[in-house]
Amino acid sequence: MASAKNKKKLWIFLFLLPTLCAFCLFYLYPILTVFATSFAKWDYSNILKPEFYKGKELFTNYKYILTEYPYFWEALRNSMAWALCGVVIQVPIAVTVAIMLSKSLPGWKFARNVYIIPNIISTAAMGLIFLQIYNPRFGVINQIIQLFAPGFDQNILLLPKVNFWAMTFSYILFAGSSTIMILGQIFAIPTEIYEAATLDNITGWKREWYITLPLIKDTIKTVTILAATAGFLLYNEVYFLTQGAAGTKSISYIIRELAITSSRTQYARANTVGVIQILGGLFIIIVINLLFKSRKKEEWN
Repeated sequence: MASAKNKKKLWIFLFLLPTLCAFCLFYLYPILTVFATSFAKWDYSNILKPEFYKGKELFTNYKYILTEYPYFWEALRNSMAWALCGVVIQVPIAVTVAIMLSKSLPGWKFARNVYIIPNIISTAAMGLIFLQIYNPRFGVINQIIQLFAPGFDQNILLLPKVNFWAMTFSYILFAGSSTIMILGQIFAIPTEIYEAATLDNITGWKREWYITLPLIKDTIKTVTILAATAGFLLYNEVYFLTQGAAGTKSISYIIRELAITSSRTQYARANTVGVIQILGGLFIIIVINLLFKSRKKEEWN
């Protein structure tokens, strides 16, 4: 019996081995490299041979990024704000649209397919589309503004604070993938549950609040994590719409600036920001899990 169990474990290990090797080679190793080189001097002067700091100089890169690099806190603030927007704007939109589509009203399949189209277009293409929408000369947004403020000819992508929301709305409303995930979970709810709810006179919005939402909360948690981390990692919209100008830099964008745009090719400092980005992403995931966990405890109580 014991040998049969050991043989089963061996086969399981052998089946998992290719995945484990791929994980270590293409995921774990790069992450460990990012962490390790954040404690090194690695730029154009020693591009083939990073020099690791020692003793008091160990946190040199972190000190530079946190206290001297002029755009880090701007980028961190923007990235955290976009992560929050994903949670409080995109997720409710996805849930609402999924519930509406689940009613299977006439034309719901057509509406579903239309709604998901922006999600199958590359973010680069969407960025170029919105670049034209926000064009100060012939863009539709400026034409609408001119109806209320004749003579307005400014580029809203360069207006502080306004440009943050202009960039946000270039992606936040397109929650097709999240909607499909939630919709699939709604359709998986047994119809008997809804029939029992109807007998108890639980209909309309009460049915969605007391039946649908509690039963799909795990999917909502997953979608929330995806939306928050996508906002925190925002890059393409920043690159194509503003290239980080007028206070719109993101964490991902300054990593590119340090590693590629900078004449010093500051790989180690870029990886230092990368470490902070990884830790920030983990923080977001932990907070969301704790929020849903506490909510679950309240429901049980």
